[in-house]
Order: sequence, then C-alpha cells, then structure tokens
Amino acid sequence: MGGLWSKRTDKNRTASLQIAKKWFLKALKIERNAPTFTLLGAACARLNDAAVARKAFEEAIKLDPNYDEAMYNLAAIEEKTKPRRARELLEQAIQIDPDYALAHQMLGRVYVRMKDLSRAELHYRRCLEIDPAEYWCNLFLAGLLVAQKRNEEAEQIYRHATELRPEIVDGFELLARFLEKIGKVSEAAKERAKIKPSERATVAQLLE
Repeated sequence: MGGLWSKRTDKNRTASLQIAKKWFLKALKIERNAPTFTLLGAACARLNDAAVARKAFEEAIKLDPNYDEAMYNLAAIEEKTKPRRARELLEQAIQIDPDYALAHQMLGRVYVRMKDLSRAELHYRRCLEIDPAEYWCNLFLAGLLVAQKRNEEAEQIYRHATELRPEIVDGFELLARFLEKIGKVSEAAKERAKIKPSERATVAQLLE
C-alpha cells in the first residue's frame, strides 16, 4: 500500500506521500527490513524531511550492509553538503553492483564537485556504457567537456541528448547557450526556436 500511495499522481503529491509514509511505518512494525526502510527514506526525502530520510537509509544499511539502493539514496542526501561521504557510499554501491548506472552518474557529479574531472568523466562514461540513453548523464558529460574546452565532443553529445529526448526542452536551451558561447549564434537561435515561447522563461529560470 505504501508503494502504491507513493506513486499516485491523481491526488495531492504531499498528501499521498504522507499516507505512503504511514503505511511504510506500519509495515516496519511487522517486519524491519532494508527494502521497507529504503522506501520510507525515499518518501521522506520527497517530503523534504532529510533528517528522517537519512535515519531510514542508515537503518537499512545496518540491516543489510550490501543494500546498494539504500547507499545510493543516502548519497543523494549527502551529495551537496558531504561529498566525501557521498563518494564513499557510491563507491561501495558500485562495488556491490558494477552496473549500477545511476550510482556511476551521481559519482560523476560528486567528483565534479570535488574538482576531479578525470574521475568524473570516467564515471559518466561508465554510466553511458551501461545505459546509452540516460539523458541527464549525456548532458552532464557534455557540460564536463565544455569545462575542458573539448567543444567538438561536447556539441556532439548535446545534440545526441536532444535527439534522445526531444520532449525535454532543457537540453535545447543548454545546447543553445553552448553554441552562443563558442560563437555559433545563428545555430543557437535555431535550437532555441525548438522551445515553445511559453516554456522559454521557465526553462531559463530552472537552468540559472
């Protein structure tokens, strides 16, 4: 029941997650296990209750030291404020499951935050080796290449991302900004024209 409520889209999101949280707590009174603690933590994280989410993920890892999903979710909480802790958790997760694509992706972001661009690129590329269609990882890798002035590679990957998911307009705006930066102003205008006028302001604000 908790899983069903956490996925509901026909009712208020916050209310649905609060109900899901109650069901997960009921389930844990019957049996304490890593998967349910992880589901509880995920619901709390989506409710912006990081403290409770952190405790739930930590409890999941205590119960099952090899539960890589709990490690990944805890790393997501720690990523911005405790990047070294996030790195440790993600390194553990990919030792358990070397094909955990999203863990490689987040590890790439953590290494960018730690200014280790070579390791970041390694993990972004490993993520894309596992899942070539991972949209956001393509964009993260393109951004990393821009920072290294590898513009030709970056442009190819930006264009690949927009082809993968043309319904997500963020990629077109990022590509347009990149093209402007390298002097391809007319091409930038063509990419930005693919964004509906009603969406342009919102996308620009989100990417600031």
